[in-house]
Amino acid sequence: MLSYDLVILGSYAFLGAGIKYIDQAYDHGIFSRKKAKITAVLCGLLMSYLVVTDSPSTSIFLGMIAALIITKKVDNTGFYLGIAIVVAMPLAFSNLVRINWLPLTFLAVTGILDEIGNDWADRRMEKRDFGICANTDPPQYCFVEKFFTYRMAMKGAVLVLAFSSIVPWIYFIAFMLFDISYLLVDLYASDIRVPRISRAF
Repeated sequence: MLSYDLVILGSYAFLGAGIKYIDQAYDHGIFSRKKAKITAVLCGLLMSYLVVTDSPSTSIFLGMIAALIITKKVDNTGFYLGIAIVVAMPLAFSNLVRINWLPLTFLAVTGILDEIGNDWADRRMEKRDFGICANTDPPQYCFVEKFFTYRMAMKGAVLVLAFSSIVPWIYFIAFMLFDISYLLVDLYASDIRVPRISRAF
């Protein structure tokens, strides 16, 4: 059991880092797009395996993918490739997939809220030259902006599912590791991007 939990934790951490790597390669040219395609295949295969064989992961990842597709956030070759694999493999092994529609729908809805809210927060931040929240903003605006900047709705949904014993607690921890590794790659890419911008000036 412990070894399987470690596999889940490691898999989620790898997927979070891999997805951000792909995103940075295509959106900002920070990383190699060739390596990003390879990463997309690896992430697609790993996520497919989890979707087919692991029921909680089925709800989490299909909910996430549904939210990305509905909000039109699948916008580069790497993501197209990875999601094509994730969709195709469960269809090929549909007899093995166990879908729990209630948590999947809950996670998809909160994922959509996250994406819409994140776009709103990004637009607010683009109007300023400094950090999250202006000093003149009401506290509730500041809270909502931070909430959606870090896409907290789906994290909250996984937490609710764990509290309700619909998914084991290890999946909340794994989902947080997914997010932490995603943010770490983003921070690393930002460190690379800033010197490039400085040299341009």
